This record gives sequence, structure tokens and C-alpha cells, in this order.
Amino acid sequence: MEDSEALGFEHMGLDPRLLQAVTDLGWSRPTLIQEKAIPLALEGKDLLARARTGSGKTAAYAIPMLQLLLHRKATGPVVEQAVRGLVLVPTKELARQAQSMIQQLATYCARDVRVANVSAAEDSASQRAVLMEKPDVVVGTPSRILSHLQQDSLKLRDSLELLVVDEADLLFSFGFEEELKSLLW
Repeated sequence: MEDSEALGFEHMGLDPRLLQAVTDLGWSRPTLIQEKAIPLALEGKDLLARARTGSGKTAAYAIPMLQLLLHRKATGPVVEQAVRGLVLVPTKELARQAQSMIQQLATYCARDVRVANVSAAEDSASQRAVLMEKPDVVVGTPSRILSHLQQDSLKLRDSLELLVVDEADLLFSFGFEEELKSLLW
């Protein structure tokens, strides 16, 4: 009974480009976290979700983030290119994984939605150059994001619409509490 009531990706009102990316990834049905979180996120609800590693959490926030960005660009008034989504993660490795998943989901809309990871060990000058292009989504650790905000190479005040705090428990246990306070308050 419950399975027949499950909402498939094709019934979530997603952009066809996102559906094609999901198909390319070999996903026929959403995981439990995706099934529950995506519709709520698409309604603009704030979410706090907890699920095991490998359960599809990244896609659970990335799909609605991409959908909302695509919808805004397609239907809203023309606005200046700016960072509209921020994904905070505790480690460079998780930043790389999140960026990779978001980019895979954005495969067919890469011209419309750009993603940047500013957590890599590369020098700040190359990251500043990437940020000057004002990607739609920025992924990074709190310390790197805060550093770019302080250097004025990243501006969020007038444009940020979507905030994801991925692995929030780890962000606090890894000692990012002060950076998070500076970023979020």
C-alpha cells in the first residue's frame, strides 16, 4: 500500500533536464529521504533531516535547489547573476562530493546553473576568479566561506536565497561553531 503511494521523481514537477540527469544516474525511484524532503523543499519549507550515509541526502537538497533556481531563471524577472545557494560542509572531501553530485544533477542545465567549490586547497586568487563569475551555488567549509566574505570576493547579503548546512552535527564537532555564528548571525 505505502509503495503505491510513493511519489516518483516524475511526479514531483521537476524540470525535464533534472529528470534526465536522475535517469542517467540510474535512479528509478527516490530514496525515503528524497521522497519526503524534495516535495517539502519545493514548497519552500525549511527542513531538518537526518538519514544514514548513502541514503541520498545530497540529492534530497540538491534537486530542489536546482529546481528552484531553474524555475526562478525561467519565470522570474531578469536578475543579475549572483550566488543564490550556499552549501556549508565540514570537510573538503564532503565539499568535493557535494559539488560533484550537484554538477551531475545539473548536467543538462549547466549553462543555466553554475556550481563552485571554494574548499579546495588551491590558492585564493583562483577561487576569487571563480567567485567573480558569480556562480549560482557555492559549496564550501565555513572557514573558507567566511574568508571569502571577509576578503569581499564573495557577496551573499542581497542575493542568498537557499542555505544548506550539510552534516550540521559534524560542523559543530569539527570546531566550526564560531565561523557558523559569524556567517549566520
